[in-house]
Amino acid sequence: MSKTELRKSMINILKNMNAEEKLEKSKAISQNAYTFIQERGYQSVGIVLPMAIEYDTWGLIDLLLEKGIEVYSPVCNYTDKSMNFHRLNSRDEVRKDNKNIPIPDPEQRVNNNIDLLVVPGLIFGPTGYRIGYGGGFYDRFLTTFNNDTVSLIFSDQIGDTIIDSHDLPVDYLITEDRTFDVKSVRVNEE
Repeated sequence: MSKTELRKSMINILKNMNAEEKLEKSKAISQNAYTFIQERGYQSVGIVLPMAIEYDTWGLIDLLLEKGIEVYSPVCNYTDKSMNFHRLNSRDEVRKDNKNIPIPDPEQRVNNNIDLLVVPGLIFGPTGYRIGYGGGFYDRFLTTFNNDTVSLIFSDQIGDTIIDSHDLPVDYLITEDRTFDVKSVRVNEE
């Protein structure tokens, strides 16, 4: 299968997940992610605002804001395919960009050196490589990002990936069931 075929297949799986089961799994992912963040003492987190078919990040975002952890969300520049992470203080600040994607207020402070970056995607392999949506925004951003990375996913999203030379892996995967230190797996395989 090609990356395009794998994307389509996973999008179909995610679209057809039972709504109640998806909600329960999302709550478990949020709790596991919050515990992970708290245990490691991260003070700032970069996280995408929720998209319809993925894990709903609002549960975690609300918890982080409530606990005083700084939250930053991406605003994309579609011309040069770059992105910057702007401070998010509440749901009231959320807008839609020209592609109807939810974004924080672009006037808010930028911080591209957050302690932990939550990287979205569709399919993740056991060593942290992922298949995203094909835009390349996160792969570009990750080339200069040196702090920890994590992906918050349903266990259904772990599967076969195709790794291209420009792809960059995440350090951790968190599902509704467990946390995977995939960076250690890569180091042990070298």
